[in-house]
Amino acid sequence: MGTKLTSLVLVVVAMTATVLRTARAADEIHEGKVVAVGEMTITILDRRDGDNDTFVVTAQTKITKNGKSAKLTDIQAGDMAKVTASALEMGGKLVAKEISAVAPE
Repeated sequence: MGTKLTSLVLVVVAMTATVLRTARAADEIHEGKVVAVGEMTITILDRRDGDNDTFVVTAQTKITKNGKSAKLTDIQAGDMAKVTASALEMGGKLVAKEISAVAPE
């Protein structure tokens, strides 16, 4: 009985690790100028593809500005931002996992 339980636990741990690795690999990095900040969204003009990308910001989103912990309301249009987003969509929008913003000089 103990061996079966140990085997089951090892299988569950291995599957969880695989899912987490896959989820992390699916993260996308977007960088560009902030064009709008909403109540729970941020939109940037993405340098890579030249279009506006909107991200949902959740309570779990880690936000920094100029290297310090910040709130979404601290970020303003015109700031430069790097957004790490989950490839999983929420309501048709990407979910921001981390936002790192810098005020223009």
